[in-house]
Amino acid sequence: MATTSAEPGDATVGETAPALLEVKDLTVSIGGARLLSEVSLTIAPGELVGLVGESGSGKTLTGLSLLGLLPPDASVRGSVRFDGVDMLTVDGERRRRLRGSEISMIFQEPRASLHPSRPVGKQMVDVIRAHGTVRVAEARRQAVEMLGMAGLPDPRRTMDAYTHELSGGMCQRVMIAMALVCRPRLLVADEPTTALDVTIQAQVISLLRRLARELDLAVLLITHNLGVISALCSRVVTMYCGQVVNDDDAERLLGAPQHPYASALVRASEVSLDRTGGQSGITGAPANPARPPSGCRFHPRCPYAQDRCREHMPALEPAPRGGRTRCLRVDELTLPGVAA
Repeated sequence: MATTSAEPGDATVGETAPALLEVKDLTVSIGGARLLSEVSLTIAPGELVGLVGESGSGKTLTGLSLLGLLPPDASVRGSVRFDGVDMLTVDGERRRRLRGSEISMIFQEPRASLHPSRPVGKQMVDVIRAHGTVRVAEARRQAVEMLGMAGLPDPRRTMDAYTHELSGGMCQRVMIAMALVCRPRLLVADEPTTALDVTIQAQVISLLRRLARELDLAVLLITHNLGVISALCSRVVTMYCGQVVNDDDAERLLGAPQHPYASALVRASEVSLDRTGGQSGITGAPANPARPPSGCRFHPRCPYAQDRCREHMPALEPAPRGGRTRCLRVDELTLPGVAA
């Protein structure tokens, strides 16, 4: 059975500790198309949670919703409560104060998120001063300190650097430092290791794990890479076609998944090479959340689907071995995980 490398207790606390973040029945439509349907999840203080699924499953849109970063034509229902404050209904000024200071996000492409014609240090100082009344000299000191914590070898020199002077891995570390410089309590990390080579990926994972521990930071890690999940998280929320279909302990997800899509995702991932060295794929194309199939949204691709799966939408309910899953046959199926 697979094991995780997350710090002991990081995510298991989600079952008992009060939630720092509580998302309930989040439904988002953009341009009249419903892209998220009744998404619910929780994150406790200091907890490291993975959010996984194929491209188009709704992972990034969920992350953006947490910070209120949706387009003007978005229609939103449900609630996103951060430390008791509903991010969907709070006034715009308070939401802006919370973003960056209490809840922060790392976006997919660090070079696209950093300003190409402004030094890194100037951008970090602007972030710090936007959330406080410190002088420029103190803001620079805090920026240098955080760049050092993020593993930049010469943080003072990095302060004066432009993005074109930095490697991809260094840009990612700068983005992490910028997201954490105001010491938020929740970090949403959207594909933080995309386009990085394996060695740099491992360094970024180690960095996030260390900073989460040192800063008592909760993390929602959005990724399609279950190798990253297995190294960092202890709980995993799986999305398919705009819905949460599984919410489970990471070790159980990898070793004995309880939802057919979670099982297929694990078997198709880079951490689940079979004994012959090949990869098991997921047949068929992902469903479109704007035009979902009837019944269980995964049934057109599911090898275990029955007539009732095509006719009835399963609810997200407690699963036999813990966690929650959205499957009518959960009591009947024994599904494969990572090859032993």
